[in-house]
Amino acid sequence: MKCLEKDWYSLDWSPWVNFRDKESFILLPNYPGVYRIKPVGRAELFYIGQTGRTLRERLRSLVTNSLQDSMPYNDPHTAAPSLWAWIDAENLQFEASAAAVELPRPERMGLESCLLWLYRCESNQSTACNYGRFHPHYVKSRDRNSGERGGRLPEGETNPAGSISIKPLLNSGSYREENWMGLNWQKPLQLKQQNLQSIPAGKGIYILFNEELLYIGQSANIKARLTAHCRKDWGESPVKFKYYSMPDETLPHQLKEWENDLIGAYYYQTKCVPKYQFAGH
Repeated sequence: MKCLEKDWYSLDWSPWVNFRDKESFILLPNYPGVYRIKPVGRAELFYIGQTGRTLRERLRSLVTNSLQDSMPYNDPHTAAPSLWAWIDAENLQFEASAAAVELPRPERMGLESCLLWLYRCESNQSTACNYGRFHPHYVKSRDRNSGERGGRLPEGETNPAGSISIKPLLNSGSYREENWMGLNWQKPLQLKQQNLQSIPAGKGIYILFNEELLYIGQSANIKARLTAHCRKDWGESPVKFKYYSMPDETLPHQLKEWENDLIGAYYYQTKCVPKYQFAGH
């Protein structure tokens, strides 16, 4: 698979380093960048991430937390509880590979989104530990301040975050087109309160734009989310929106998968991210 190769997406990836072989971490770049994690002996990725710290430092922290005796908290690394659950459930071993990149934080996060989307297109599934996905027989720890650690669920209970991925969106067209990424988007309207009255209070994905793409989002209630966006300052140019409604049974991780597909594909097309995507707007 291309996603496992040393030159995936034309990046210079390090050798694969086993989580339990601490001496080999010297092979990881001592710079910011992106990283990928896979089970030993299996041709699939479980996690893709990015960091503005050094990759070596970030991955040492992730490994330390993932190999604790009990499930780690959700902070400082949200992937650690997920990897821990898979280790505990199936006795998996993991290995990591990393690539240094010199990009500002928004573009580095856009690259992460692009890699996640490319993996979905290649494998027809998502990584097991991104998008809030989790092992189906475990519940995730909360943040350290809560004092609540996760663990294995009682027999017969399952975690919806462990269910299947939604199909990947394939690269097609421009965000200005009515069928961008193969979806039948609703007709664009100006972002004004009076234009939101007829929008369903249901699940979906949406985009905001004027002369450029401003933001890509998802919500369990797109009407409420767009109403909130009406109260924000988007600059002088009028902002338009369009949305795509999704079924009520769509799960939170599936909404995030399609949101990320759109961000990743846009980065793939333009090598940039929507203006306010990772700006905390």
